[in-house]
Amino acid sequence: MSSTQPASTTELKEYCLRKLGKPVIEVNLADEQMNDMIDESVQFFQEYHFDGTEVHYAKEQVAASTLTFASAATGTFTTEETITGGTSNATAKIHEVTSTTVLKFKEHKDGNGLRAANTSGATFVSGETVTGSTSGATGTVHGTQATAVVFGNIDTKALSADDSIIGIRDVLPIKSEKLSSDDMFSIEYQFNLNSLPGLLRGSGGLSNYATSRQYIDLMDDFFSKSDTRQIRFNRLTDKVYIDMDWDATLKIGDWLVLQCYKKIDGTTYTEMYNDIFLKKYTTALFKKQWGANLIKYEGMQLPGGATLNGRQIYDDGNTELEKLEEESQMRYQLPDNFYVG
Repeated sequence: MSSTQPASTTELKEYCLRKLGKPVIEVNLADEQMNDMIDESVQFFQEYHFDGTEVHYAKEQVAASTLTFASAATGTFTTEETITGGTSNATAKIHEVTSTTVLKFKEHKDGNGLRAANTSGATFVSGETVTGSTSGATGTVHGTQATAVVFGNIDTKALSADDSIIGIRDVLPIKSEKLSSDDMFSIEYQFNLNSLPGLLRGSGGLSNYATSRQYIDLMDDFFSKSDTRQIRFNRLTDKVYIDMDWDATLKIGDWLVLQCYKKIDGTTYTEMYNDIFLKKYTTALFKKQWGANLIKYEGMQLPGGATLNGRQIYDDGNTELEKLEEESQMRYQLPDNFYVG
């Protein structure tokens, strides 16, 4: 792009320096400082500006957990049988016998029979003997705990979310593969069956239909079923927890799709660096840091009698930042209607 339309961090840096007076005057900033401030301004833009994110659909397949033995098992384990740890008393149901040393399992429970306990401290322990309830086969758990047990999302009940995802809006509805006779007696079916004639005749109107739909959603929140999805998300953990009955709703191999908000990647979409708000915000950060660098020379007299006034430059930059941040809330920030970590 042109000099006034930056398309990279380097061009954005030069643009901001020119706005501060370069090359007429020397702007006392180090490259490291400018790189840090560009990263800071991009982060602010991605988190608070509606053009800094885009709706994204992230998919993840439901995966079984893995148990690895130190050596080949004695006997042959069978699928769907329950295995029990001789020391930990932890249990699980075999999903697949991958090899003589590796089992895929699901429905893990700790030694107290708790389904939710699936951490490394509440599962099969290294060196213990695991026994199959039906086959009688045995295997010795691998000596390294991190290798011995690797939990899949069927047991952690969580999906992974990389650093580019800043918010989760919903999990797409989970439906069974085949229709059953129960479907025609569901609330959804009966509601649509009874509402459609009224809509076609004009009675009640769309407002009544929309209000009824909202009321049904509220009922779903209060009276949770196995496929009702309550979402917990924290960006620091990079995990999206879905509180529902995974065992009744999903099977291994199914797919889950997250409707989320993803940061715009400036290396791919270079027009981001030409956003007018981003340019103003980065320039204000440069000005504030420039003033902070000069404050230590406050009052120093230069040849010709001029004195440095870093405090004024710092205050001007700080004031501009405050105005821009207030402007971002009023003009560029969408209301929160999703799960923010």
